[in-house]
Amino acid sequence: MLKVIVSILLAGLFYVVLLVCFKLMGKREVNQLSTVDIVINILIANVAAGGIVEEEYWLDALGGVLVLVLLQILMAKFQIIHPRGRDIIEGESSLIIKDGHVDYEELKKIRVDLDDLMMLLRGDSVVAPEEVQYGIIEKNGKLTIYTKKNPTKTFPLPLVISGQVKLKALESLNKDENWLMNQLEINEFYRLEQIEYLFYEDQKLIIYMKDGVKKLKIKALF
Repeated sequence: MLKVIVSILLAGLFYVVLLVCFKLMGKREVNQLSTVDIVINILIANVAAGGIVEEEYWLDALGGVLVLVLLQILMAKFQIIHPRGRDIIEGESSLIIKDGHVDYEELKKIRVDLDDLMMLLRGDSVVAPEEVQYGIIEKNGKLTIYTKKNPTKTFPLPLVISGQVKLKALESLNKDENWLMNQLEINEFYRLEQIEYLFYEDQKLIIYMKDGVKKLKIKALF
């Protein structure tokens, strides 16, 4: 009987601890979690479960949970301060369909086969890649599509985030960093660190900054 009571009390303790820990780690929906987030969450849950089942090790389990949570918080802060580090750890979004054409090389890089892609397309009520203007595999593995029935004039991948140039997105536009910097300089925009987000839209560069939005017309032929 005493063992049962102890288990109940430990379950309550770890329940409260996990509630506080997950609140400290931030609010994100399940479909927004990256692979790293999911693995860490499962690991935290397993360590906590071990502390409930093995009463004599509950303090060790509690310490393990707190260490994992602390490391996850520090990692999140590191990724905010160093966006390139986030790309290395979690990867980048991948443009795998453009104007109805599948990028098979990109599919190989992210280890997604054609059957998986077709399954994801069917989940969005799309029969064939030819119906898709842009198809993007997000960091969490979710497929985002823009169909030709409802086309967008904005290239869906940001070219700059938090002052950091996204080389992979530029490659998807068949452009490089020199081209981007040249376009900014032509429009007398020299401070890359001011940019929160930068998108390409219909022969314009749409720049989101803390003090507002700027639209720079591309003077060179795209």
